[in-house]
Amino acid sequence: MNLKNYFSDKIGVGVISTANDKGEVNGAIYAKPHVLGDETIAFIMRDRLTRANLQHNSLAHYMFIEHEHGFHGVRLSLVMKEEIKDKETIASLSRRSTMGNDEDEERYLVSFKVQKAIALIGGKEIEFH
Repeated sequence: MNLKNYFSDKIGVGVISTANDKGEVNGAIYAKPHVLGDETIAFIMRDRLTRANLQHNSLAHYMFIEHEHGFHGVRLSLVMKEEIKDKETIASLSRRSTMGNDEDEERYLVSFKVQKAIALIGGKEIEFH
């Protein structure tokens, strides 16, 4: 599977799950990731619970459910690589404009190494490149 091609062709909903240093889990709806390389994806995040959890525990999980008949999609095991606050880079990757009260809120580009890809249903590992 080519991650860039996969996410450019699919429509669906994604959920990123993180846990804090006590193991308390959080799940949040997130758009499709930005694919930055063969094994690197990134999300634009605000300073909320998902980002706060990543400050203490760099492991995350992203589940993407395709909008098709049946249950299709992918589950990605992730480890955080870095975050940047460069406004120009983030603006160039943003898929929607910031409007209303959110425009002054700091945004971060958080990148992850994809450690493993698994089919949405079952345990079949998917090779990616």
